[in-house]
Amino acid sequence: MFRRLRHVLAVLVAVGLSATAVPAAASAAPRNPAAARSVAAASVGSAAVAALRNGNSNTETVYLVHGIKDPTKARNAAFYDCASLWSNAEWTLRNAGWHGGFRTFGYYGKDSHCDKRVNGTVDSRIQWVGLQLAWDIYNNYSRHGKSVDILAHSMGGLVARAAITGVQKHAKTKWGKFPPYLYVEDAVTLSTPFTGTNWATTCLAVNGWEQCSDMRPGSGFLKWCNQNPQAKGGTDWTLIGSSDDDIVTSGSATCMNAGHKVIYAAHQGLEHMDMIFKWNGSFTLRYINYTDRKVRWYTTTRQGPPVAWGYKSLYYSSGW
Repeated sequence: MFRRLRHVLAVLVAVGLSATAVPAAASAAPRNPAAARSVAAASVGSAAVAALRNGNSNTETVYLVHGIKDPTKARNAAFYDCASLWSNAEWTLRNAGWHGGFRTFGYYGKDSHCDKRVNGTVDSRIQWVGLQLAWDIYNNYSRHGKSVDILAHSMGGLVARAAITGVQKHAKTKWGKFPPYLYVEDAVTLSTPFTGTNWATTCLAVNGWEQCSDMRPGSGFLKWCNQNPQAKGGTDWTLIGSSDDDIVTSGSATCMNAGHKVIYAAHQGLEHMDMIFKWNGSFTLRYINYTDRKVRWYTTTRQGPPVAWGYKSLYYSSGW
């Protein structure tokens, strides 16, 4: 049984939650910039986009928060390189029209080329990582009266959720207390296991990592998190998932109270790591906007990849 669990975990890891290496496309600019620019622009300019709200801006700093990384699979420096991991996402957002800065947040000791790195491991609880993120946002932006946005992938979305939850709860932990307030205007998550993932259950059985324990369905950490955590002044959440994701189901990826939810349709090849690496293509998806009085899912075609749609969510609020 144990041997079988190890095999299952190896297969799941190979699919993408803890990729063994960063794909070549992530370490350099896309080969066809004109095509990517056209896709991003088409996505942002679709009929789903509505009027701007007060405070909407494409000039804020965006925190980029990665997911869990399997240390047994990391055999090259690019695996822990924040610059390589987020290069395509930054490029896509920039070419869609984002003018603000980016701040990559790493939380493993082996992470490199991150704007901020804390010395954690896979045994660092997600609540602790969220505490570090909260203080970094507070010290560099919030206490200076500046708001930020967050774009997070996989477990990174739980880190963001923990950061805002801890502040909202005025939480005190064994590692210290959360800052008094945060200004986080928009938070976009890509394939985040808000209700947990079976991958984590298998991971815990095989490896015993604390971060896998936190991501198990029904874990104490997930129960601690608020359902719609809000920073000071309000936080507009957008949850994005893919029906092709074999690591985090689209149901788990969109199962938190949020203003906006997006699910990419099946059979389009958007696996777990494609959520941040994919920079081009035309996709079909369903989205729901809870500020819409009809409150129903809409289907739309010829949309850009998840990060391109994420641009809308970072820029626009009520009704895309």
